Amino acid sequence: MIQLDHVTITRGTTTVASQLCLAIAPGEAVAVIGRTASGKTAVVEAIAGVTAPSAGQVHRGLPAGHAVDHSQLRIGYAPADAAAWPVMRTDEFLEMVGLNAGLVGKPLRLAVTRGLSFAGCDAVGDRRLDSLSDGQRKQLLLAATLLHDPDLLVCDDPMRCLDRAAQTRMEQVVADLALAGGTVVASLNDARIGCCWTRVLLLDDGSLLDTQDLRHQAADCWPAWSLEPLAAWRRSVAHRSRE
Repeated sequence: MIQLDHVTITRGTTTVASQLCLAIAPGEAVAVIGRTASGKTAVVEAIAGVTAPSAGQVHRGLPAGHAVDHSQLRIGYAPADAAAWPVMRTDEFLEMVGLNAGLVGKPLRLAVTRGLSFAGCDAVGDRRLDSLSDGQRKQLLLAATLLHDPDLLVCDDPMRCLDRAAQTRMEQVVADLALAGGTVVASLNDARIGCCWTRVLLLDDGSLLDTQDLRHQAADCWPAWSLEPLAAWRRSVAHRSRE
């Protein structure tokens, strides 16, 4: 269980998320949407434990519901992009990440092989990271996040730079992890919301505006969002609040 208890997040002197209260259960795949600068990245970073809230608390628990520390709950976090790529080979990068996650020996070798395959880098494992395309590096970043089979997967803009085939693979990972009882939370900047997501959270100016459960929606009617549908959603929420 992931729970945000009156969480406020600031960057410098700017409040980017305010008084967020939210509970996410095991088995959920949650897409966080909203306009640019609505607070999506700040929220997923707080859920992953990358940044600490300035007020309130983020509770993370295993399916049994007991609060645990990060050493017990396996968390995978993929930022929108790497701040800086190390000067090393593709397979060496995955090996370094695996070692940091505590993998050694055969499990490490299998994880690296699986990661290269997921990223579509089987044939370029001996190439340097700076020689890869943006799409290959993005897939490699996502693959590194998955090496240790996380209980909680948190991604910032995971579909960025991915072609349609790679997006489909990532959506399958999300669906499989949720089906296995894991939890997935990701910010989405794309207009299309794939059918792997069970729930959508709409942020606006750092506030949780609305939430929508997609689990009982027809598979051919998954919502797409853009500025106009977003505005319509805001109007409908405002109308309901006056009733």
